[in-house]
Amino acid sequence: MIITCPQCETKYRYDEARFGSEPSKAVRCTSCGLTFTVDNPLQVGDATSASRKVDLPPDLFEDDEPRGGEPESPELPPLAPLPHDARFSLAVIAGPQAGTVFPITKPRVFIGRGSAMDVQLKDSEVSRRHAMIEVAGDEASLLDLGATNGTYVDGERVDRTQLGNRAEFTVGSTTLMFIVAASRDNA
Repeated sequence: MIITCPQCETKYRYDEARFGSEPSKAVRCTSCGLTFTVDNPLQVGDATSASRKVDLPPDLFEDDEPRGGEPESPELPPLAPLPHDARFSLAVIAGPQAGTVFPITKPRVFIGRGSAMDVQLKDSEVSRRHAMIEVAGDEASLLDLGATNGTYVDGERVDRTQLGNRAEFTVGSTTLMFIVAASRDNA
């Protein structure tokens, strides 16, 4: 089953077998840290308890990993697949992970410190959900997701901007370069 954090709306896969005969389980969101209960779908119970906060020590709870990739977000429309004639990546050119290259394998990637991010940066100045890149055909856009420390291009804070090949931008103390290369199939 898919469960959703009521605070940050990160979605997780949760194996229903983990309930056993229990009517509910306490789960801690690894993105925002909220602890909430999830009702056993095989038992009839109070449907509102899935959004109740549980005030117990965090080490008593199970840590489910996010289902990986893009946190589902109902307000974001689906995008067409990446073009087959190009490869996309993000290279860290300055900051704690300088030299790291993150391949972009889907049209929408999330950048941040959180464990559910496609590009997870180990930078304390980066928000858990900091920015997002969307690739639509030949165009790529960088969007700030309301990050505390902002997203910068050429020293200017941006909310949304177009990205071209070798465009640089900064999140926290990390500078990234967006790279577009011809696909190996077309090289």
